[in-house]
Amino acid sequence: MLKIALLMSCALFFVSGMFFLLKDKASILINGYYFISKNERELYDELKLSRDYGVILLKLALILLVGAIGYILISKLVLWISVVIWIVYFVKVTVTFRFDKYKINPNN
Repeated sequence: MLKIALLMSCALFFVSGMFFLLKDKASILINGYYFISKNERELYDELKLSRDYGVILLKLALILLVGAIGYILISKLVLWISVVIWIVYFVKVTVTFRFDKYKINPNN
């Protein structure tokens, strides 16, 4: 379980870094955003969208990393607690993430 947590944490750090480096071009990687037409995509602040999604991925990576470090230093229970927290946070973000708050002009 430790190796999986460390591997997932590294992968999430890498993808989060891509969002910060590629900036607005990385917004195409966000779930569901690719299927919005190009005309509609122009109505969104892609830089803010990518930055916020990168922060979400960074938080997910940190949760797993803290759990893995806790596994090494304290006990297995810390890793299991962090996995539960990770799942709850992942589901919350997946359910509540909306593109509407990133519209440049919400009146249209």
